[in-house]
Amino acid sequence: MDIEHPAISSRRIVRAILSANLFLFVLFVIPATHHWVDRGFFALRSINVEDVVGLSLQTWLVASTIVATLLFGLIALKNRTSGKPVRSLKPEGILLLSWWIIVVGACAYGFMLGMGG
Repeated sequence: MDIEHPAISSRRIVRAILSANLFLFVLFVIPATHHWVDRGFFALRSINVEDVVGLSLQTWLVASTIVATLLFGLIALKNRTSGKPVRSLKPEGILLLSWWIIVVGACAYGFMLGMGG
């Protein structure tokens, strides 16, 4: 029986969370896929669950970003204490940094739109 090392499964969890978040972001940003999302929300409106799904999506994006960041920090701390090279976390670090740049950029964009009147 082959049992995975906990750090490897944690890295996979971080990658999966961030990949799912990037996929959701792309769904809302690309015009063609955004129309699909809009049609889905219009269909959900007819059964009165549009607000629940929208709130769940917002909660997921915030909570998963925090969880991925904390998990990455925990993995980095464990690697540092065990003496492993920092380069081993480079793909996850780049993915996490990219996600945070997208989040901050989207917030800044929304703020600028709101300030425009």
